[in-house]
Amino acid sequence: MRRLLRSAVWVLLAGGVACAYYNGLYNANRLAGDARKAEAEGRTGEARSLWNQAAVKAESVATRYTDSKWRDDALLLWGVGLKHSGSCRRAMTPLRIAVDSSADPEMRNRARVELGDCMVSEGQLDSAVVHLTPAVAQDDERLAMRARLLRGRAELRLGNYDEAIADLERAEPDTAAFDLASAYLASGRTDQAMRVLEARAPGPYDEAGWLAVLGTLGSVDRRSASELVDRLAPRQDLTPGERARLFLGDARRMVAAQDLETATQRFALAHAAAPDSTAGIAAQAEMALADLMHSADVSRMPELVAQMETAQRGGPEAWGEIQPYLRPLRVAAAVVSQPLVDPGGALLFGAAEFVRDSMVSAQLAAAMFWRVYEDHPESFIAPKALLAAADVDWERADSAMVLLDALYADSPYRLVLTGGGAAEFQLAEDSLRILIAAGLMTVETRGGVILEADEEELRRDRRQ
Repeated sequence: MRRLLRSAVWVLLAGGVACAYYNGLYNANRLAGDARKAEAEGRTGEARSLWNQAAVKAESVATRYTDSKWRDDALLLWGVGLKHSGSCRRAMTPLRIAVDSSADPEMRNRARVELGDCMVSEGQLDSAVVHLTPAVAQDDERLAMRARLLRGRAELRLGNYDEAIADLERAEPDTAAFDLASAYLASGRTDQAMRVLEARAPGPYDEAGWLAVLGTLGSVDRRSASELVDRLAPRQDLTPGERARLFLGDARRMVAAQDLETATQRFALAHAAAPDSTAGIAAQAEMALADLMHSADVSRMPELVAQMETAQRGGPEAWGEIQPYLRPLRVAAAVVSQPLVDPGGALLFGAAEFVRDSMVSAQLAAAMFWRVYEDHPESFIAPKALLAAADVDWERADSAMVLLDALYADSPYRLVLTGGGAAEFQLAEDSLRILIAAGLMTVETRGGVILEADEEELRRDRRQ
């Protein structure tokens, strides 16, 4: 009787353990299903939370019931849950265990693909290729295509473009299109890249994919990138912000290519698409900067700098592109609107040097150097401004040198060109630094348009 009672107790306990195990795995899978639904409906934050909960449940099952035949399922779900919740580095541990310990080839391949995905995300590219290769050759074509996609991405980032193309050409076309186009572009096959992108254009809009590949394409074929932007922008499924970001990226590529007139037009389209969005506000500010760089009209500086400053209400994302330029241009604008704060032209000269060294507009820098000479011809800085203008304004370089010889023959800035006046030259340079520092303090006191950080930054620029 006692033996029968003991056996019954063990049966009940075993049944309870099994019930707890199945309940745990069932709950983990239910949470994973809810997470997939949330992802499909665009509820990204909720999906990440649900995936994390699924991972916690699956981890509990996998670590408590190590002898169960369903442990591999729990390990895989644990890793997938962590991956989708944004913890790929942590996900690799259970996924590696599943790859190494599972007796089921299909389960091992599924774990390999998930592990390879995380390795690509974490930059472990050689290891990703090794782990994904067995999965590429397995019978499940859907899983094999995904493995080829991921291995192709790893090969692309490794610079193995032929191997990447071989994989990506056999992956799912819509999913692999951006990576395949990037691989073609990297190997110099622009026409093939364009065919891939043109075929992908009618498909579901993937903003991250399009913005990235348009940036790559624009670096080698700016015209083709712009044509694709014009094809994508009228789509009815784009939000105003997405449309604005397309035009904004294109405008920035025009600035990089010094096509400032076209850049201004594209910035205008970006602003018109979503004027109150971060991208629209950034476009308005960068349009003013491009306009200033293109027109080289120093008298318009106060007006255009005021437009640039509107970007600050959009936060760092809206004014990040213009932030390095706004401070010295703000100083120059203050000088143009309040000439008395810069009697010798030192501040305008310092701002012009920054424009020359940090921006793509030699025209604007030249106009500012000429403005120093024109507004302050009696200043000891005027001959230095003429030399600087000659260096960036080749069309008027001869005129600048004629003026230098005729009006400033005794200037240390002219004498040093022939090996003389070294001591006087150093004294002039020291005086210029003092004038810049004093001028910045005056501008700050009168107009509140420059901060102490700006003063130190411009001083550092002059020293360099």
